Amino acid sequence: MDTDLPEVDYPHLRGEEHNPLMESSLHAQWVTMLVQSVHHTLAGSGHLVTGNTPFVPADGGPHTAPDLMVLPGMAGQQVGRYRIGVDGPAPSVCVEVRSPSNRQSVIERRLGRWLEAGVEEVYLIDPDDDSVWACHRTADGVEFSDALGARSEALNLTFGQVDGRLALCCPGGRAVRPGDDPFGWLVEERHRADRAELALAGMEERIITAEQKAATFERKAVELEGMSAELQRLRDRLAQLEAIPGDEP
Repeated sequence: MDTDLPEVDYPHLRGEEHNPLMESSLHAQWVTMLVQSVHHTLAGSGHLVTGNTPFVPADGGPHTAPDLMVLPGMAGQQVGRYRIGVDGPAPSVCVEVRSPSNRQSVIERRLGRWLEAGVEEVYLIDPDDDSVWACHRTADGVEFSDALGARSEALNLTFGQVDGRLALCCPGGRAVRPGDDPFGWLVEERHRADRAELALAGMEERIITAEQKAATFERKAVELEGMSAELQRLRDRLAQLEAIPGDEP
């Protein structure tokens, strides 16, 4: 392990190494929105979505704390510090939201460590210029490719734009940006579910009514068939009676 690297490679207060700091209000808004949105997009997946949780690579260091990290198969578990190979596999995705104090060399070092640790998808979001980059490991270090318009399978969302500003495009056509009501989607989903339930109830009622009418028609058809048979029987009987010779005077 490179001893020149810090043991804890993220902003923190002295003596509070396990409490990563958010360095600006815009940075905090993006991290909060990102974590809340991915909680929604990965609901029911069995994955744990966490933000600013320190994790330790299999080689022991340095400790890093992605602004967002998805841990496969860890849903419902409490994680204070995640050790790859001890607590579980490498995260499926890590996202860094760039803050004003981040130097490019520090960012590349941090993202490179995630890629080396086996993280499948790594993204860098720069809220100041509304850009998002997918990160790849190369022989020369970390390579960045524009991820605007790209879909992340690991996050189950697409990085898009709203009015020329970077946004998270979630399933169902919902696009969110910092400053949006973080729980607005819950109200929207509840209203959508209520409308669906009402529509379903109306359909069920119409189905029941149609079944009742069909049963009534079927019963009447059986009754008519019986009446028709009885009428034919009477006609046959009348024909028999008419065929009997009457008494001659």
